Amino acid sequence: MRVLVVDDESAFAGPLAQRLSLRGMDARTARDAREALSILQAWPAELVFLDVGLPGMDGVALLKLLREQYAQTDVVMLSGSADMGKAVQAMRRGALNWLSKPADIEQVLEECRKARERAAARQEAARLAEAARWRSLGRVAEGVAHEVNNPLNIMMQAAGLIRDCLDEPEAQALADVDEMREAVNTIRAQSLRVREITRKLLMVGHGLDARTGPLDVAAVIDESLDLLRHRIEAAGLRCQVDLSGAYVFPGHEAAAQETAAQETAAPGALGEAAAEAAEEAGSAAPRPWGSAPELRQIFLHLFENALDAMPHGGLVQVSARLRRDGQGRSWYDLLVADSGPGIEPDILPHIFEPFFSSRALQGGFGGHDQYHDSHTSGSAMRPGTAVQSHMGRYAGLGLAVARSLAHARGGELSAANSQQGGAVFCLSLPLAQAPAASGQAAGDRSPDGGL
Repeated sequence: MRVLVVDDESAFAGPLAQRLSLRGMDARTARDAREALSILQAWPAELVFLDVGLPGMDGVALLKLLREQYAQTDVVMLSGSADMGKAVQAMRRGALNWLSKPADIEQVLEECRKARERAAARQEAARLAEAARWRSLGRVAEGVAHEVNNPLNIMMQAAGLIRDCLDEPEAQALADVDEMREAVNTIRAQSLRVREITRKLLMVGHGLDARTGPLDVAAVIDESLDLLRHRIEAAGLRCQVDLSGAYVFPGHEAAAQETAAQETAAPGALGEAAAEAAEEAGSAAPRPWGSAPELRQIFLHLFENALDAMPHGGLVQVSARLRRDGQGRSWYDLLVADSGPGIEPDILPHIFEPFFSSRALQGGFGGHDQYHDSHTSGSAMRPGTAVQSHMGRYAGLGLAVARSLAHARGGELSAANSQQGGAVFCLSLPLAQAPAASGQAAGDRSPDGGL
């Protein structure tokens, strides 16, 4: 949990931040409003302890700015006996509470606990709202997909019949038989594209997979890459998988060291070293909880995203790590990084929106509304895969579906640009079991949610 103490009395703010840090919080200090705003811009805190008697802009004026710019940040006022009037004024302007200085550490910790609970409640409310939107979209999408599939099947059958006729000896005498055959192939290719769209629409409307348990991540990655083997080989893409970061726990450091070096292998062999490390670690190896088919679907979208971002070759790296957040929850992070062109900054906030198009941001081009899904090659665009043209236009369902699957199981999927270049997607999953301590494996347990 990130906590910012804004107080010009360093003898008070410094020790308080240190005591909070000793209790597992990420605590920092600021001496005035200017420094506080500078820190928050790069480091958004969940809770701010704010002195009302700051030099320059006082705490009440700063509170007004915080409420406008950082609505999700809780603010607790700190006041001396001479500042009670300002403290009351601050409460009216949105402060959650006020503490008299010098504040008792137990009171401070209680405010931290309340802020953590409020943050969790906001996250849960946002998750439930998103789930409701996806359920509504799913009902509509399922109906549309079924309605489209019926005429689509007829169109594909008709195109196949025409193609068969063009293959007959009598048709070879036609002057434009090659153009006709190309037109039929175009009809069939675009029909397959529509079928892919309807498949993803049905995926949106489909319920969650009921088969859940501790996930074998290496096996799922291996299966996903094997399904894309031909595209990977055709693009000349190199893949590296290193899951050793998820095996660093007491008693098994050696297994992690043996897989520390990243390996380059053909699809089908990827993940074997990580799987061997997991076998050496035994049942104590931490694993995320969820559904293997759903996780495989997420990886397919992410790998397709990387393929379309690098149609002429490049590098995809998959890594893992264990992480504990500010609220004490343990996460299994899977990172998929590519060496492609990255994601344009104005597109980044929208890439998980269904059928998003940068036409809305840039007004389209050439009178054509082109849809993409992430970072596109010049080949035919497939809905649901991440693509980037030289104009960087995005849309589709693939990343939207991937993120909805992660959210539905209590996880998260985020995207960012790497400082080294390329894009990085982070899939965060709740752990199915805690790492072992003293050589004893923790018992399997299902978290509140998991992919």
